[in-house]
Amino acid sequence: MPGAAAVQCRTTVSLGHLNRLRALRPFSVRARRERAMPRFPLIHETDAPDEVTEIYRDFQREMRFPGVPNFVRMLGASHSMLAGTWGLLKHVLLQGRLPRSTKELIFVAIAVKRECEYCKEAHAACCRILGVDDNTIRAVMEGLTDDVLEIPDHTRDILLFAIKCGDAPERLNHEDFASLTRHGLDNEQTLEVIATAAMAVYATIIAEATMVDVDAMYEQM
Repeated sequence: MPGAAAVQCRTTVSLGHLNRLRALRPFSVRARRERAMPRFPLIHETDAPDEVTEIYRDFQREMRFPGVPNFVRMLGASHSMLAGTWGLLKHVLLQGRLPRSTKELIFVAIAVKRECEYCKEAHAACCRILGVDDNTIRAVMEGLTDDVLEIPDHTRDILLFAIKCGDAPERLNHEDFASLTRHGLDNEQTLEVIATAAMAVYATIIAEATMVDVDAMYEQM
């Protein structure tokens, strides 16, 4: 299946697309709390044990980041949590048959839905590294509302499925799964969409609970 950046935008939106989009509205309108101080310290390389710094280096290399992000340094306080999170992320995000660019857009879409600024900025930066076009990134970051026409059909349907999966998996129905099979996704790829949605929810919970600061480097990526 082609990556999100390679597919030309369609000019029409089917009734099914619009119905699924309406089902996701309105996005959460919980009151924005003032950004609190981070609840956990960052463990820098000079203060981390060898097994932690090894994961830092592996993360930076595999994710193609210019530095080790705050999210990872914060988890460095617990080697088991860092190793478990990185292992899950490596298998779900970096492996499999679904393009990583599509998975990164799933992370952005769910971060927007769950109002997680950290994950939104982090994975938007990943999208840019992977060459996802600016119009697609902007449309997803704005919540798949005003610029829905900027999103190719197959990418939009995957994102709508993933958002629903992350928000209310018990509400997934035959039509939701059919929206993926229509674009040629088989069981393996569909499971990757579900797992990526679950991983995105997991990441937003950690980022929001710990109040980790958004890295300045994301703006330059």
